[in-house]
Amino acid sequence: MKYGTVPHYEKPISKIVMGVIPLPTNDHVKSFELLDAYRAAGGNIIDNSYSYGAGFSALMRAYYEKNGQDALIRFDKGNHHTSNDDAGRRVSKEAIDNDLLGNLERQGVEFSDFYVLHRDDPRVPAGNVVEWLNEHLAAGRIKAFGGSNWRHTRIAEANEYAEKHGLQGFSVSSPNLSLALANEPMWWEALQINREGRDWHEKTGFPLFSWSSGGGGFFARVESDDIKRVYHNETNFARLKRADEIAEKHGVTTPQIALAWTLNQPMNVWGLIGPNTVEQVEANVIAANITLTPEELSYLEHGN
Repeated sequence: MKYGTVPHYEKPISKIVMGVIPLPTNDHVKSFELLDAYRAAGGNIIDNSYSYGAGFSALMRAYYEKNGQDALIRFDKGNHHTSNDDAGRRVSKEAIDNDLLGNLERQGVEFSDFYVLHRDDPRVPAGNVVEWLNEHLAAGRIKAFGGSNWRHTRIAEANEYAEKHGLQGFSVSSPNLSLALANEPMWWEALQINREGRDWHEKTGFPLFSWSSGGGGFFARVESDDIKRVYHNETNFARLKRADEIAEKHGVTTPQIALAWTLNQPMNVWGLIGPNTVEQVEANVIAANITLTPEELSYLEHGN
């Protein structure tokens, strides 16, 4: 397993981030097997969200009761919208307080290592968000924070405010960064980072935690209406063919190459995964150790 560091957080973080979504909430034995396999492979961080519901938090609560609250670094999200319009946005002090405290209560823990806003509201000054989150920092409820599906310009604005006012700024950004090019967002305002955002992350080294980093199942040839809607296009089918070629060259699978493409980008990047089996956990860890050359990265994306 490879590791990286982020600002305002002292522990090294495994480059593969486990997501709770595939964990069966009605089968703690199987879920614990997946979590144990991930930890045995060197993984040390779990992605969860208030919006995912109480079931996943109850599962994690049981896991922490068995293994201790420091068994995994908590990458806890909140402030998801309630509807696909401006009326449903929830970037406010009240929403942060509700979801952040709710994450702690549901999981039976004293703090979240990271609190990450699931969505943004450009109408809210970024400095306000920094002020609200610094209150929770001071109270010891979180150690660092960030934004999921926040544009890099908003994060830069937040950190400029933090520096000017002597406060802690954002530590992480979590958009989608994948070899699979999206026709449209998978969900409302789900952000696939563009070339400008990639350039900013490369230049600044600001940590990027990519959700659906392996292409959401496209490179595993999963068939679903959502995958067809979002990922079926000529560009991606050409990339799939080239990923098959590079996979054969390295003696690995095509999904492993897709994940490796994300993790080998010239930036400080992590990949969020959603394995359903122990074998998939192990395959994702192998992908984290695959080294792709700049020429292979360019060939996979552009064909040259």
